[in-house]
Amino acid sequence: MSLSNFIRLIGNECRKIFVQKSFIISLVILLIPIIVLGRWEFVGKELGASKEADWKEEIRIDNENIEKELKSADISEPADQQLEKLAINNYRLQHNISHYEQHSVIDFMNKGASITNFIGILLLYFASNMMSKEHQWKTINFLLVKPSTRRMIYYAKFTTLSLLYFIFSLAILIYSFVIGCVINGFDFSAQPVLTYANNHVIEQSVLTSLVYNYLINLLPFLLFVSIAYFLSTILKSSSISLLISIVLFATSDPIAALLSSKSWSKYLPFMHTDLTVYAQGINIVNDMHIGFSIFMLLLYTALFLVSAGEVFKKRDVV
Repeated sequence: MSLSNFIRLIGNECRKIFVQKSFIISLVILLIPIIVLGRWEFVGKELGASKEADWKEEIRIDNENIEKELKSADISEPADQQLEKLAINNYRLQHNISHYEQHSVIDFMNKGASITNFIGILLLYFASNMMSKEHQWKTINFLLVKPSTRRMIYYAKFTTLSLLYFIFSLAILIYSFVIGCVINGFDFSAQPVLTYANNHVIEQSVLTSLVYNYLINLLPFLLFVSIAYFLSTILKSSSISLLISIVLFATSDPIAALLSSKSWSKYLPFMHTDLTVYAQGINIVNDMHIGFSIFMLLLYTALFLVSAGEVFKKRDVV
């Protein structure tokens, strides 16, 4: 496989996507929730400014209420959640870290990471159309007369889908940066992000948290993209591929919750599509850890890719 030809194929696929109306619409779709977040940011900034001065007293009162609930028989939240909240509150008091949002550009960019969930659905759309549209438009015949092998064409298309994740993430970063500057000026200060894992409070820089929040969904999304791409290649139908992949994407968490009690469930792909649980030190079942989940995600992604790739390589094109 020639690397230069492979890169050229990826460039061609990117250009084909960039000129599509669906790509422009996707960028607009990602902008809308950022604007909504900006509105909430503005309101929260106005409300928080008047309360910031008394934040320590508020935390002390909250701690007293938590301690009373822990001693009583009637607890509104699970004890572990109460203990987590209490530990983080005490850490804030000890290190002078307010629980109110700081409202800076970096902080708003970090909030924008929540929009990456929309990227998953957009990627499923492009994956479902990537191969099936070539058959529908009869352009697959034109691709196959070029010197590139079928394997190169197949994997170049999937690599392009992977690059789309970073392109859409970059778009969210740019949107949130611009709107963050409009709301907060050029204030790039940021307080650390506090998380609770394994009975310890972990202080994380906002930049580290930002990178983590934008990349944590990459492998789970690529798994669903490989499923959509697999179906698009096998069935040659974008609508059926999109429908099935979106249903799986939407029901993966309920399926994981339903099967979590089974000892063999940790070998299913849906048990590993939410890597954020490891940030809280939570193991879903059977002492799973993030390394095992990453391995399973890569394994199933490769399985779907190679299976459809072999079909594509041997299939007759009409």
